[in-house]
Amino acid sequence: MKGKLKRALSAALVITLLGSTLLTGCGGSPTAGNTSSETSASDSSAADSSEAVEVKTPADDGVYPTLTWYMPGDPTVITSEGYEAVSKVLNDYLEEKIGCHLELKIYAFSEYDQKCSTVISAGEHYDLMFTCDWINNFSTNAGSNAYLSLNDLLAANAPEAMADIPEYMWQATTINGNIYAMPALQVYAKNDGVFMRKDIAEEFGVKGSSYDNGVDKYTLEELGDIYAQIKVKYPDVIPDDCGGVFWTYLDEANDFNYLSGFDVPGVVRFTDEGTVINQFKSDEFMNYCKTVYDWVKRGYLQPDFASYVTQTDQLALDRMSPDHMTYRAGFTAPNVAAMAKTICGWEEEPVPIILSDKYAVTSGVTQSLTAIGINSDYPDLAVKLYNLAYSDEWFVNTMIYGIEDVNYTKNSDTEVTVNKESNYAAPLATFAIANQFITWVQQGASEPDQWEKAKAFCEDATPSELFGYIFDSSSVQNEVANCAAIYTEYRYPLLCGAVDPETTIPQMLDRMEKAGADKIIEEMQKQIDEFLGK
Repeated sequence: MKGKLKRALSAALVITLLGSTLLTGCGGSPTAGNTSSETSASDSSAADSSEAVEVKTPADDGVYPTLTWYMPGDPTVITSEGYEAVSKVLNDYLEEKIGCHLELKIYAFSEYDQKCSTVISAGEHYDLMFTCDWINNFSTNAGSNAYLSLNDLLAANAPEAMADIPEYMWQATTINGNIYAMPALQVYAKNDGVFMRKDIAEEFGVKGSSYDNGVDKYTLEELGDIYAQIKVKYPDVIPDDCGGVFWTYLDEANDFNYLSGFDVPGVVRFTDEGTVINQFKSDEFMNYCKTVYDWVKRGYLQPDFASYVTQTDQLALDRMSPDHMTYRAGFTAPNVAAMAKTICGWEEEPVPIILSDKYAVTSGVTQSLTAIGINSDYPDLAVKLYNLAYSDEWFVNTMIYGIEDVNYTKNSDTEVTVNKESNYAAPLATFAIANQFITWVQQGASEPDQWEKAKAFCEDATPSELFGYIFDSSSVQNEVANCAAIYTEYRYPLLCGAVDPETTIPQMLDRMEKAGADKIIEEMQKQIDEFLGK
């Protein structure tokens, strides 16, 4: 069974490249999201996703409906003028292709969670929204009726995506028979680790890990030993990348398969996928918090790490510093090494320090999804728009790179050079828009055959027994929301080393237990038993 699953999994892929876009333009210019008018919304309340949805259609007077698409991004590489120019080109094309306009609503990664939460809570009328298991939690939102069921919309409006994307990927976005999101074709295998600048790795005798599964792995303690050596010779340098809460980059390293995102109690171990545990009660969680608490004191992490992780602009600047030595992303693969080289301005491809085995897991699919809002006025068009981004090479690459000979230069059929001084300098992440494998790569930063290498990276991943399972939180949505809110309160101070874990973790656990953590675990266990046929 595992062999068959592995062969099936190797047919589709994706890579988790962290991308970019607009909240404010360069020099503090407002973004299009802040200067454009909101899509008109009716006063009707959200309906149950299983009920029929009233679909608005374009008027016959030449006025095209405007669809809104929420995405996370980088606020430093685009201005409102750049956005408007690219938007004009895209909308002219959309008028001809599917009869609509597009308004991108793109916010910094550090603000995206809160923005989407506000939009969803207010019942706003939006059309498409990036969602996943690591930001803007998919299963929680789907379980609380934030997203529209797509079962009756996909066949007619997304024929190319339906024909290409394997069934198991659609299963990973299905809850109680309802498909609540459209997956991006991407790399599904996941591992954990960091990349180290090649000259620093050579200086300190760090042997790079193999991309083959389980070969030449390191432990978190061994990574700390390397950082210690760096601090001795370069006491003023921060050796860690500091790009995000480190805990969320260590799920496979901790032997954890997350069932509902990082903010909700409930994981299984890869060594025992039939038993649900509360990760916040685990030794791994305590040990991690102690380690980060110690690393801040030792100077391996930024002294203000708990606030630094929210400073997207500062991180982007620091990564280009000649003192910056490491980089981490959602997984450690050859194409991500190329991304690290670009983002950090390194001259040579960095050395991988891999901290875990490699697994094919549901979160490999749910790490990049597009959902349709429950109150969308144009759900049919929204699905058509996703399908166009999935299948139309020119359209999706114009979204990413802008206007040829203005924002980028085309060097070959698959390679571009981005004009980083332009007002639309590759502001969107290729991983977030439907089908990464028709996107172009940046020459010199990525190899032309990087998608083939990405496929090879996935081939030896160990399939999870729970691949395709996704938690249905509908019966415990209040408990999930309350526990997630508690996690959010403790996330930065506790997981970024600002408070003593010995005293803080018991406080957090006590509050989560009162909020219903045990009830969530019980419901997860029931669903896992059913999924595994117990």
